[in-house]
Amino acid sequence: MSLTILIIASQAERRLPAPSGRDENHLRTIFADTPEEAEKRIKQTPPNLVLAVLDAATQTPDLSIRRMLERHPSVKIMIFSVWQELLNTFHALQTLTSPQLRNLLITPARQNGQRNSAADAEQFHYDGLIGGSREIRKLKEIILKIAPTITTVLLQGESGTGKEVIARAIHAHSSRSSAIFMPVDCAAINESIIESELFGHTRGAFTGADRSTLGLIRSSDGGTLFLDEIAELPLSLQAKLLRTLQERTVKPVGSPTLYPVDIRIIAATNCNLAEAVKKGTFRQDLYYRLNAITMYAPPLRERIGDIPQLFTHFARKFAGEGYAEKTLSGSAIDALSSYDWPGNIRELENIVRSALTFSRGTIIEPCDLFIPLNPDPETQPAAKPSSMAYHEKEAIRKALNQTTGNRREAARLLGISEATLYRRIKLYSI
Repeated sequence: MSLTILIIASQAERRLPAPSGRDENHLRTIFADTPEEAEKRIKQTPPNLVLAVLDAATQTPDLSIRRMLERHPSVKIMIFSVWQELLNTFHALQTLTSPQLRNLLITPARQNGQRNSAADAEQFHYDGLIGGSREIRKLKEIILKIAPTITTVLLQGESGTGKEVIARAIHAHSSRSSAIFMPVDCAAINESIIESELFGHTRGAFTGADRSTLGLIRSSDGGTLFLDEIAELPLSLQAKLLRTLQERTVKPVGSPTLYPVDIRIIAATNCNLAEAVKKGTFRQDLYYRLNAITMYAPPLRERIGDIPQLFTHFARKFAGEGYAEKTLSGSAIDALSSYDWPGNIRELENIVRSALTFSRGTIIEPCDLFIPLNPDPETQPAAKPSSMAYHEKEAIRKALNQTTGNRREAARLLGISEATLYRRIKLYSI
């Protein structure tokens, strides 16, 4: 497995020898012109080392680089005052052998793989997995136990609970952390091209196929493939995915050749797959294959104590986009804690952005929060169903109300594709 170095410097690719991708010591180099671009690359392919140059004007680390250190504490970052120093370090690393690089850049695992789960959970760090509630501590312990394995994982939970964040945390704590993490939204890909997108195709396999493609599965070789909204995968492709999982091979569209792949699959759904199996919309054999380890993403209403930390996290995140950093008053915390959160963490993130936008002072009060603070008891149902479907339906209704029926904006607020929103509206007769 290659080791990855991310270099942050303007026009870096023109100032370094053209990279070959993987050289003799398996050192892979990727580039970013700005720290903002580097953030995107870190999320796509977590590097083993980041090399960056100081801001030439101020001779101080760029503010966004300092935020990067906070958001990605497990990533090693070296900051240089001039470009030549970075270049000298880069060339020195190129002279090392692969074992020497691994000893230098990779933190060794504990002897015999033994971990103290409770203690490790206290030291657990991953951007986005915020909170100290009992539910989150338990989740972190489970991640630390299963991350070193190659077992397939099924993540279940309501929309907006952060299933992709959990998947990324599993990847980041695994031996594949230096390889690619490939997120795929099965509901967002057009059904007519999803087979080609996942499995690749050969040139001439169908009309318009003017070149061969690897597909997302083969592009994830050596890393982790995250299949979100797995229940939306057509039945015809569920059989093909099952074969890939069983045989660890991929057959592109139009090709007679089977290509070996080394990937870990993490699947996620907000649906009850066991019920989908009974209805015949999901293959039973694929369900059992994916269900090797099942994890539950807790809804926000089950971890209310994490709201202040989550609010601070999002406030700092939006500060990087030009918003002023603000704090919550005690009464605002109480208001947020008494809300039912049908849209979960994604809804909280949107509320944080709205509060930072429209509040006038430096302290956010209940009146600055776009949530129903005092619902009329007569208009509320006597008992709220606890089903996942109910909360999803309510989140969709709320998003449509906030956007005055604009489905594109509602889908953006909910963090799902328009196609998925249309299917849910039809399903729930909204």
